Amino acid sequence: MSALSITDLRKSYGKGSNQVVALDGVSFEVNEGEFTVILGPSGSGKSTLLNVLGGMDRADSGSAVVFENDITQYSSRKLVEYRRKDIGFVFQFYNLMPNLTALENVAIAKCAGGMSEEAALKLVGLTRRGRNFPSQLSGGEQQRVAIARAVVKKPRLLLCDEPTGALDSKTGQRIVMLLQRFKVRYQTTIIVVTHNAKLAQVADRVIRLSDGKIVENSVNENPLRAGEIEW
Repeated sequence: MSALSITDLRKSYGKGSNQVVALDGVSFEVNEGEFTVILGPSGSGKSTLLNVLGGMDRADSGSAVVFENDITQYSSRKLVEYRRKDIGFVFQFYNLMPNLTALENVAIAKCAGGMSEEAALKLVGLTRRGRNFPSQLSGGEQQRVAIARAVVKKPRLLLCDEPTGALDSKTGQRIVMLLQRFKVRYQTTIIVVTHNAKLAQVADRVIRLSDGKIVENSVNENPLRAGEIEW
């Protein structure tokens, strides 16, 4: 079953000679439960695409059908509901609330039908760190809290923007292992945007962007576990 069906998606910023084309007719499909890695250099349109899929930005034209609903037609209120219920976000720099504990940071993203914040922290191996504040956690631990916050509501679609970009290779490997574990356990559709080409080895699908266009869309028949790749 198709989770995402993206057709001729276009997005530009600025006008006239200052116009920057971020997405230039992007089209692709992702099946439900796939782990998709979107690769490309800075300025290729990766983050813009993720922002459109997550309902944080609007495309100029084209369609983005997510779980059978075209989110490009959503009202602002509908987009808020979509982000709250269906989407989990993991960012490069964690975006944790510094005055809240790990448990409290996870709790703010809970919704009906999800799991408890304690269960989410257990899933990422931080049961004993729930009462700690972000300043008392390492970078890898903060990213694991961010993942717990993203998955506590059991989202249908998990969007990750450079989730290992601020981490050393060993810690980054652990983060990808967590994402793979969540995908298997909950059959969540996961999209990871990154410039790290090594992550293509763990993906079910690899999409490469260049100058706002897709230059590769391939299926990996034998994806590896994160622990099996050379970092």
